[in-house]
Amino acid sequence: MPSNIQRFLPIILIAFVLLIVLPAIFRKSSTSSTVSARTLSTETIGATSLVDKGEVAFRAAHHDYTSHVADLLELERPLGHDLGDGIVVTLDSSADGTTYYAHVTSTNLGLVRARSGAKVIESSCLVLKSGSGVACPTVPKAATTTSTSTTTTTTTTG
Repeated sequence: MPSNIQRFLPIILIAFVLLIVLPAIFRKSSTSSTVSARTLSTETIGATSLVDKGEVAFRAAHHDYTSHVADLLELERPLGHDLGDGIVVTLDSSADGTTYYAHVTSTNLGLVRARSGAKVIESSCLVLKSGSGVACPTVPKAATTTSTSTTTTTTTTG
């Protein structure tokens, strides 16, 4: 009986290689499912804008701000993708619905945006974990214009 096993051993070994080893060798390597720090930073800033746009649209339709992220997902669909990448959105609104507070955070950035009525009353950013491409959004400086006037005095002599 042992001689029969020795005769089938090469066939068993070849079958093992074909079934186990070869698929593992030729399996396509999957791309990394992690998001880079730069991409996550950009998505966090974008999510803050989406939340703000969604809140403004919700207020236009319902006459008050919402404190539920789910209400914004229908208005701003890309926000769902950002939430799937690990961005956390915390919303709160005043009892009368005239003010809202949004805290949008990821592993790299934390952003706060608040509105009262139509006016932004708070907008801040904090880098939680620095990395390549991680930076708070730059706020464009208001263009200052100066006006000059020329005064001409006319005198007539008679």
